[in-house]
Amino acid sequence: MKLVMVGVGMAILVGIGFWALESNTQPVNQKTSSTAGKPSAVSKESGGFLEVQVTKPLRRTVAATLRLPATVSPYSQTTLYSKVSGYLKTIHVDKGDPVRAGQVLAVIEDPELEERYQQAQSEYAIKKVTYERLSNVWKENPDVIAKQDVDLAEAAYLGAKHALEQLAAMLDYTKVRAPYNGIITARFVDPGALIQAATSSATQAVPLLTVMDTSILRFYVNVPQEDTPYVKKGTSVAIVLKGIGGKTLEATVTRSTMSLDPGTRTMLVEIDVPNPGHALAPGMYAEVILTLRQHRDALVVPPAALVADNSSKAVFVIEQGVARKVPIKTDIDDGVWVEIASGLTGSEDVVVVGKSRLTDGVPAKASPYSLPAGKPSSQKY
Repeated sequence: MKLVMVGVGMAILVGIGFWALESNTQPVNQKTSSTAGKPSAVSKESGGFLEVQVTKPLRRTVAATLRLPATVSPYSQTTLYSKVSGYLKTIHVDKGDPVRAGQVLAVIEDPELEERYQQAQSEYAIKKVTYERLSNVWKENPDVIAKQDVDLAEAAYLGAKHALEQLAAMLDYTKVRAPYNGIITARFVDPGALIQAATSSATQAVPLLTVMDTSILRFYVNVPQEDTPYVKKGTSVAIVLKGIGGKTLEATVTRSTMSLDPGTRTMLVEIDVPNPGHALAPGMYAEVILTLRQHRDALVVPPAALVADNSSKAVFVIEQGVARKVPIKTDIDDGVWVEIASGLTGSEDVVVVGKSRLTDGVPAKASPYSLPAGKPSSQKY
């Protein structure tokens, strides 16, 4: 009897366990089966349509720009050497002094040259008098003197004249003059220094002064090979000077080499900028923004509207509550707007937000595009 009672008790416990397990499993299965046939949360909230944001294409000016570093140099820069040897007698200028074209900046003392000049003057005077006397005698009485003697005297006189003029020119070189209006930016010698003539080699001679013309500055820019077709004389540029509070100057390309450097595959471009009051200095850091291309009244859309499709581009448009994929061709992209070259007319509702969930022919509910505007970009090297 005890064994029978134990067996009955165990059977009752097993039965209670199966009943509890079945009661816990049944609601889960029913919940799963009840939700399997229901639409997704997005479809339920939008009434079966996907939520997207759209905008209409605009007409505006777009430009492709290129930002490059620039080297700021003076319009002219000359390091002055002496053509004659001697001692530096006087120097009248120092760093920062303005000078005028033809102004005497320094004087070289060369006693030997002065002595040769004095001697040449004496020889010239004697040969001149000799020629004049022989010439007068021959004109009065040709039988007294031969014409050949007169010609020889004339040749000696002319030779002495040219020798004197040469020494006079060399003596004038003892005065170092400014080649143009400018500013002294470097001084290398002081009075009493021995100056070597730089006629044979400037590397062995000591320079005297450096003069710069900073009334106009040259901005040198190296344009990469792929952008050289768009850069020519007259191309608009904006020069950003970060060293003086981000000041921006408007200018145009003055000249270019019209050829590429084989080492860097770049073309040197020069921009001349007037510098009244010498507000800008050579050696400053600057950036130049070149306007490579500019299209006015171009049809544009935000870059976020584009859909990459292999090698082609497309956008989604909403037509009567249905998404349609439209292939397009683009041109200038400035980072804020992309120019549509073909594919759109300007009246379409172009999808900007939510296009990743769209496929051609899917119902969609459109609302106005409300994201903030971006900032124009430029290609930078």
